[in-house]
Amino acid sequence: MKELLAVFCAGGLGACLRLVVGRGVDTVFAAQLPNAGTLAANLIGCFVIGLMATLLPDGVLRVAILTGLLGGFTTYSAFALLTVNMATSGRWSLVATQLALHLVGGVLCVLLGIALARALGGGAA
Repeated sequence: MKELLAVFCAGGLGACLRLVVGRGVDTVFAAQLPNAGTLAANLIGCFVIGLMATLLPDGVLRVAILTGLLGGFTTYSAFALLTVNMATSGRWSLVATQLALHLVGGVLCVLLGIALARALGGGAA
């Protein structure tokens, strides 16, 4: 029960943070890259999950952060919808750019988070 409540609360916080970050980034970068806020949330979330998965021991806090906070913050379903919308409007070069940035960028951000955590003396992810 404790884990469920922690995930519930952290998930709500993550979703609120996603809204704030997404809107803020979109306001600044919308002309250069549509949906930059979704990209930012996904890349930040990937970095933080790599960092926290390496630093946090098993327990309620780890589950709350990895599943709740970062699950609410990252935006895979929104990313998938935005990609489909771009594809159906024939914006294929933008679809390819979005896919590369989200997928390759996400993996690289997880690796950077893990590397930072290990440099700080954390364990394995």
